[in-house]
Amino acid sequence: MENELRTTFEAGTRLRAHGLTKNLIQVGISNDTDIVDFSEKTCTCREFQLNRMTCVHATRATCLRGKSLYDLCSLYYTSEYWKGAYGEAIYPIQREEDWNVPPEITGTPIMPPSVRRPPGRPPT
Repeated sequence: MENELRTTFEAGTRLRAHGLTKNLIQVGISNDTDIVDFSEKTCTCREFQLNRMTCVHATRATCLRGKSLYDLCSLYYTSEYWKGAYGEAIYPIQREEDWNVPPEITGTPIMPPSVRRPPGRPPT
């Protein structure tokens, strides 16, 4: 993720940014602009919300305000979070012969879904 931050930082240096309010910053080139909102941690390109990591516009806006890029990234990208997630042992799956499957599961037949062919000529 460090490389991803570096890439977005380098791409953001080519964009223009100017503050609209204390929390809103407009970032982009000519008619292709997006607005970054620091109070909501959003960008109109929606990449910032989806990845929970700064997009190109948020990176440029963060540099304009003199803030740290790491403060806007989700805690899910920190090494401490990953260490905590994988800190406990993960045991391998047993052999299939050793599985204890209840009889109501093994006795239930699994049929394919009932799907009707759509009307009209099938696509080629």
